[in-house]
Amino acid sequence: MIRNFFILLLCAFGCAQVKPLTGGEKDTIPPNIIKSIPERFTTNTNSDYFFFEFDELIDASTLREKLIVSPFYDGSFEVKTKKNTITIFFDSLFEDNTTYIFNFADGVTDVTERNPSLNSKFVFSTGDKIDSSYISGVIHNPLKNELVEGALVGLYNKKDSLGLFHKKPVYFSLTDEAGRFKIENLKKDEYTIYAFFDENNNLQTEYKKELFGFLEESILIEESIENLYIPIFNEDLTNLELLRKRERGSVVDLVYNKKIKEYKVYCVENISHGLSDNNLLSIYKNKVQKDSVFLNVSVKDVNNYIAEDSFYIKFSEEVNTSNETKSSFKLKSNNADDSIEFKLETNKPLIKYSIDNVEIKYDTVVLPKKFYGYYTKKKSNNLIEGKMFIQVDSASKYIEKIKKEIIADSLGFENDSIYKSVSGYYKRLNTSKLSLEIKKGSIITIDNDSIKTIKEDLIIRGKDYYGGLSGYVVNIENNKNIIVELVNEKFTQIINNKMEGYSFYFQNIPPGKYYLRVIEDKNNNYEWDYYSIKKKKDSERIIYYPELIEVLSNWTIEDLLFDVEESVEKMFE
Repeated sequence: MIRNFFILLLCAFGCAQVKPLTGGEKDTIPPNIIKSIPERFTTNTNSDYFFFEFDELIDASTLREKLIVSPFYDGSFEVKTKKNTITIFFDSLFEDNTTYIFNFADGVTDVTERNPSLNSKFVFSTGDKIDSSYISGVIHNPLKNELVEGALVGLYNKKDSLGLFHKKPVYFSLTDEAGRFKIENLKKDEYTIYAFFDENNNLQTEYKKELFGFLEESILIEESIENLYIPIFNEDLTNLELLRKRERGSVVDLVYNKKIKEYKVYCVENISHGLSDNNLLSIYKNKVQKDSVFLNVSVKDVNNYIAEDSFYIKFSEEVNTSNETKSSFKLKSNNADDSIEFKLETNKPLIKYSIDNVEIKYDTVVLPKKFYGYYTKKKSNNLIEGKMFIQVDSASKYIEKIKKEIIADSLGFENDSIYKSVSGYYKRLNTSKLSLEIKKGSIITIDNDSIKTIKEDLIIRGKDYYGGLSGYVVNIENNKNIIVELVNEKFTQIINNKMEGYSFYFQNIPPGKYYLRVIEDKNNNYEWDYYSIKKKKDSERIIYYPELIEVLSNWTIEDLLFDVEESVEKMFE
């Protein structure tokens, strides 16, 4: 009996299914320092090595690259790891009477779930006190209304004239996912402050197209400073230069390395010139009899930096025939219910700046000219800006009247195929869309050729489709002059305010979500001005209403209050 019992017992164990152990909930707690030599917040520290013990097994294989020492330490160091301990050996002692911070960032993780020890910091002083002042604030991209994550914010000694592009910051920090930064344990002194993206991880910025931010005024650290606002902008800091001259018979091209915003050409001879492709300035011989002429050329880029050159250019007798006339026609909006703003740019200088051959059609039905008007103005030798107005309601009534007359007339000729065809056409005619045509020959270039016919669709949605917005801006510092704008979610369309001062009124707005913003127009020129980081001058401030505004069809939001001070404060909440 006992024997049978043991046999059954062995079978039970033998047939039992082996299952792996389950680990319970996932470990989300990062490793933390539980012991250090010297201890945290020790003063009068004079050591070139530091020991740290963590509360779990760690991986510090990337700490050599990830460790942030602030203020900046210019020497080198070695890192040795064993189980849950780290020893760091520095090749030189630290500066006297200075508070230092070691930030382990994500250079230390646990070995199980790779949780980074982001908040592990070690503070010590080589003097007899721990500096406790700090600065904090946000980094913001005003042209996209985005708080910027991962930007390096650095403090530089005010007395150091080399600054941003030749020195590493004395103190620095990185912005978090909410665009916020905090630089702690600062020595009392005067500093300049910059923000940029440190793509090379060398604590220095590059002269290329990057995001840069700064404060025009230096900051004096005596006590802690909070709620600093630093706007950051995309800028190419390479010098504006003439790359080459290219001779093409009766035309000489001047090719620059950057986009040109404005230019001036000085020459005693009667030459012509035009800007195309953003960085190409073409000089035309016209009727100049000389083989070469002397030029003085001044160009300005989008950041208002200027390059000036003086030189001779040489023309040949050969007439350039390879330069095809090209044009670019851009509508600010294709909304026919409102005024239509447009730009027409060619790759050659123009000798005619007015457009005299325009047609507006419903399909193939040409609209009489009494229902629309337009004007143009010269912006440069090859750029025309204009505005068009269409009496949509009157034009629609005109077409409806024609439709009714033709359909009524066709009823008396039921068997006539022509009348049936014509009446059918008008019955199907789409009156919610117009086409704009600028005919070939309307614009004449210096080569006496013309642009090709331009065609664009215009949309009629009716007044009930659009919405409106009105209100007031309050709490503007020192009663500054302002510009109020609506911008769509993708920042592809800007709608201008119809009123002056601190009131705003937007009408005929397509339904959707918009940002409402205020620009502090310092120089009163009714446009936003950006000043390069090289000029060390603050660009005009852009402040956003704290919420997206949804505009609905056939609905006007009235008496909206835009409190500028409140909007600024919400950025720091």
